[in-house]
Amino acid sequence: MITYEKSVRLADAILAKNMLEGLENYYPGFEYWYVNKCMPGIMLGPDLLIVAREHGQIVGVALGKKQDDERKLRCVRVQPAYQNRGTGLHLIDRMLREMDEDKPLCTVSEEMMHMYSRAFVNHYKFDLTRVEKGMYRPQKLEYVFN
Repeated sequence: MITYEKSVRLADAILAKNMLEGLENYYPGFEYWYVNKCMPGIMLGPDLLIVAREHGQIVGVALGKKQDDERKLRCVRVQPAYQNRGTGLHLIDRMLREMDEDKPLCTVSEEMMHMYSRAFVNHYKFDLTRVEKGMYRPQKLEYVFN
């Protein structure tokens, strides 16, 4: 059985980093940001980490931010063996409850849009508010929701 919990543990933040490998390709500086900004924010606030576990192993993670008026769904990643089983939706559901927000700000790179668009638009009713070229990488599109 998969469990979902908010974590403020350094060990979980380090394990979550392993699941986030490859995001540097879409978000230059991601690794530096995660280690120097996000990890301290997970332990001290305002960053949020939700972990999905099965048999004590992390099988999915969601990152978010809840600070003052800002609510942002930053990232959702699920191990391949757990994809298309609802794990990602459960992570997002838990994150939305933690943020107390139905439509947080979130952005999606053009390469990952196919993975998130159906859930964001059909399931969560997120609003695609704009598409920006060059937001994080030259000549690449970033889709902005809510």
